[in-house]
Amino acid sequence: MSKPANVPRLLLVEDTPSLQMLYRTVLTKAGYPPVCASSAAEALETFARIRPAIVLLDLMLPDQDGLSVMTEILAQAPETRVIVITANGSVNKAVEATRKGAHDFLVKPLGDIRLVGAVASAVADYRNATQSPRAQSASSATPGLTEFVAHSAAMQKPMELMKALAGSMAPVVIIGADGTGKKTCARMIHGLSPRARKPFVELDLAGLDKSCAEAALFGTGPSSHSGSAMGAHGALRKAYGGTLLIRALETLPQELQARLVSILNSGFLPVPNAEALPIDVRIITAMPHDPLRDVQAGLLRKDLYLRLVVLPLILPPLQDRREDIPDLAQRFLIELAALEKKGFERLEPAAITELQNQSWDGNLHELRNMLHRSVVLHDGPVLTPAMLPEIAHEAHGEAQADTDSPRDLETALEGMTLAEIEAYAIQAAITRHGGSIPRASQELDIAPSTIYRKRDAWHGKTH
Repeated sequence: MSKPANVPRLLLVEDTPSLQMLYRTVLTKAGYPPVCASSAAEALETFARIRPAIVLLDLMLPDQDGLSVMTEILAQAPETRVIVITANGSVNKAVEATRKGAHDFLVKPLGDIRLVGAVASAVADYRNATQSPRAQSASSATPGLTEFVAHSAAMQKPMELMKALAGSMAPVVIIGADGTGKKTCARMIHGLSPRARKPFVELDLAGLDKSCAEAALFGTGPSSHSGSAMGAHGALRKAYGGTLLIRALETLPQELQARLVSILNSGFLPVPNAEALPIDVRIITAMPHDPLRDVQAGLLRKDLYLRLVVLPLILPPLQDRREDIPDLAQRFLIELAALEKKGFERLEPAAITELQNQSWDGNLHELRNMLHRSVVLHDGPVLTPAMLPEIAHEAHGEAQADTDSPRDLETALEGMTLAEIEAYAIQAAITRHGGSIPRASQELDIAPSTIYRKRDAWHGKTH
């Protein structure tokens, strides 16, 4: 491997002599010669003297806890990229370090490729941040957060965590029911990170068979050249330098899950008939519930869970953040009015109250769907309670009984297009099943992927 030009200074802190020698040899050979320290005191003294850009830090030191050393380093130089090293049984400590500002973490025993890959990624990230101050300012500033409506108390903790996670390289899992804003949240983390100018790639594995999933994720297999979701390169390659959002990870076949773990551990993506490519991608997964349930059910490999489910970010349902409904509804109304070329400008206060009184089992999707129907059937400039679909009156006891007659159903659907009726039926099924698309698909006798595809067409950027 050729020596990278103008390599930033690297400090290696490891108290075990044999490991320090091994890491130093591997890094030097790769073109990243480190300055070494064997204790916390020596590490802090060396750091103050040489001001390295990158610090490889063992969390188990003889004279001081590694976390406190990292805290002191970042207090002196927040731009430093700290990669923490921990034993296999101390992953929780590495997660804590990531929460407190570590750029990445490595678990012993370290593979040479993973070690060099982590350092190379940290060097690239440091250069991107320090050599492009204008870009750094743009990506680290918070105005982008205004695109995410989050005034309610229930959203304050997730918002703070989003901002904290943006500067990290650690994998994130966003947990929330369908329609709580997981995709928007992932985009915000990417947009506020040093990777903001790099690709943001979304991969939904739901409904993909093994061949298509392999092509979509890795760019290999029988479907890799047949117009599959991500084309011949695959999502891991398309997201190089940026962020990859993976949905429905638990549906990935076990064999491919094992392959993903192997690739992430090695730090390189094998390419047929070519040299392996380094992995430089931040992975975010979106889950409808605690992924540990999928591990216990045998759907998700435990080693993949430990590799990707590092930092959980839980999004509350819409019914727990009713204070956000006025702004959300106004934003959706303006967006939908422009889409349908209608003259709506605002909601009448009584209409907002009506919306705030709903249960919103379908979360943001259901809110946007309801407003879309109102915009299609009426015109502005003000949306009144009378313009809301009948379902909006359930909170006041005005809804029809579940045993509506065919004539009642015909009257309820009068004036709706076939596409609107289909959307209504699908959303109602999802709501009946607590947001579960797989169960709704069983009731409707259609594939889950069909619902995901149609939902994406309806809701665009809302998930």
